[in-house]
Amino acid sequence: MIELINLCFSEIFEKHYKRVYFTALSIVKDHGLAEDVLQETFLKAYDRLEAVQSEEKLGSWLSTIAARKAIDQLRKQKRVTLFKKEDVLMNQIDHDCNVEEDCQMILFEETMKRKIHMLSPKLRVVMKLHYYDQLKESEIAQKLKISPGAVKSRLHRGRMAMRMKLSNELIRNHPA
Repeated sequence: MIELINLCFSEIFEKHYKRVYFTALSIVKDHGLAEDVLQETFLKAYDRLEAVQSEEKLGSWLSTIAARKAIDQLRKQKRVTLFKKEDVLMNQIDHDCNVEEDCQMILFEETMKRKIHMLSPKLRVVMKLHYYDQLKESEIAQKLKISPGAVKSRLHRGRMAMRMKLSNELIRNHPA
């Protein structure tokens, strides 16, 4: 029985595959997608062959399945393309934001280095060790052989001097 169905189905395939293929191709406009639609169409037809009422309607029934499958394929492609475009756009926006943030960070770091360089040597050394080398106050005290209180005092005076230098620059660059 199964062999008979397979034999009949292979005859149906041979008789109608060109019509189904060209129906799909006329919609999807891509040979690879049309072949996918052809396969999906005949898979569905194989599962539902008993739904066909007469042999005369078989060709149009297969063409209808192919057209619907082709439209589904286009919808699927459109969704994938849309998601890819959204991903590319979001990545570009993220990249642009990151580039802008990176540039701002580099400018800020350069400004800070210039301002720290303008400090007195005692303040400059303590500020560099604390902020660039990320040493703790106790480690700075040991390294410089000064008291922890002197380190705290120099950090405070260094911060205050930096604040003054940065606010003066801000006023110069952006007058009210």
